[in-house]
Amino acid sequence: MILGLNKIPLLFSLCYVILFFFVKDNPFFWDTIQLGSKHAHWFFENDFQYFFLPEVIDSGHPPTFGMTLAILWTFFGKSLWVGHAMILLFSIGIVFQLHRLGTYFLGEKNVVYLLLLTLVDPFLLGQSCLVSPDVPLLFFWLLGLCAVVNNRKYLLVIAALGLASISMRGMMMVVVIYLFDLLWKWLNAESKVSSWELMKIAIPYIPSGLFALAFLIAHYQNTGWIGYHEQSSWAPAFEKVDMKGFIRNIAILGWRFLDFGRIFLFFGLGVLLFQWLKNKWRPDKKGKGLLLLLVISSIVLLPSLMLHANLLAHRYLLPLVLIGHFIFIYALFCQPQQYLTKKKLFYLAFIGMFAGNFWVYPKEISQGWDSTLAHLSYFTLRTNIIDHIDQQGIALNSIGTDFPENGPIRYMDLSDRTDGFVTQDLKSQKYILYSNVMNDFSDETIHELETQWKVLKEFKQLGVCVILYEKH
Repeated sequence: MILGLNKIPLLFSLCYVILFFFVKDNPFFWDTIQLGSKHAHWFFENDFQYFFLPEVIDSGHPPTFGMTLAILWTFFGKSLWVGHAMILLFSIGIVFQLHRLGTYFLGEKNVVYLLLLTLVDPFLLGQSCLVSPDVPLLFFWLLGLCAVVNNRKYLLVIAALGLASISMRGMMMVVVIYLFDLLWKWLNAESKVSSWELMKIAIPYIPSGLFALAFLIAHYQNTGWIGYHEQSSWAPAFEKVDMKGFIRNIAILGWRFLDFGRIFLFFGLGVLLFQWLKNKWRPDKKGKGLLLLLVISSIVLLPSLMLHANLLAHRYLLPLVLIGHFIFIYALFCQPQQYLTKKKLFYLAFIGMFAGNFWVYPKEISQGWDSTLAHLSYFTLRTNIIDHIDQQGIALNSIGTDFPENGPIRYMDLSDRTDGFVTQDLKSQKYILYSNVMNDFSDETIHELETQWKVLKEFKQLGVCVILYEKH
């Protein structure tokens, strides 16, 4: 190899360092406004007097992500770059854990392909540009998997505790690691595994289990609910679906897996699967381990997403997406296909997913803006439209808009301004601020704005638009 083993992750880490300098001044966006900024503001402004969050911003998760950000603000100042620097460290950690895990399952010669594919993945790139708890979540998950295959018990304790302390989804990911640990050792056992050995496997997971149990009980005693409550703004997302809704969720899940250029990776997997079946190839133990991890992750993580009305966000699928990368590279380079075919299929997936970062759907189609680089144009347009509004002397609280811009803008850009836009109501408001990054505007509302309202100012860039409307 041209690069030494230790230089490869350093080179890919440099890419994230460069990305940091491009995004370090970007405001909080989408769910990170609450999970990052509002939580951190609560701890920072109340001098860490309380552990539990006020109900209006309590998402039911352990508040450690926002608390950590608030602690960093205490040392380095309340600035946007501080949160992005924290995410940079976890992104670099992801690179190193991917390199370790990839080297184990795919070999030193093939791990570069895995890192290249992950580098351009829209889901991970989009989240890496934000102050998102899903980045440390992914780091601890990969750290746990590395600890399992390398038999590092103390690292496993740290990884499991890290996952459980971030979110309830992190708690579920601990279950994924534990089941994989259990079945992986059984798969690789030279002889029958005793009951005592099976019990010992659970020991590193006890601290995270106790933490999760203690938090959930304490949270319930403090609030009377776990996960969500009927008055919470996110309660509609947790509504149970009927059979029609379940079938709809299957279709949405398929779309999510094919979205933003990933369709080219699945096309390559289809070609490889055909060759597997045609030539009757069989995966070795490491290949079986990857398939086992995919099955376990799907069984543990997908049901809760599929049985509820609106939980199929792109970022929730990141663990499954990364396993898909591993399986694609394994099928591509660890099986005896022709070399020319390997190169073509890899380049197709790589270029397809890179280009997928810039897919922008028509206004009437909602998309996961936090899981693609396409959202980056929005921040410049946001600054421009707010400057224009201030120049025109229009009060922000007289302008209706929708998620993610409704509310005090200080939570987005960490400014001293306490004013902000309000939730849109076309019947009572004179001004409406619209952008195609706002998925909550209905098709009917968009049509009414375009046909019955006057455009006061519009900014566009790379498929993203921001429009200030005035009622005729």
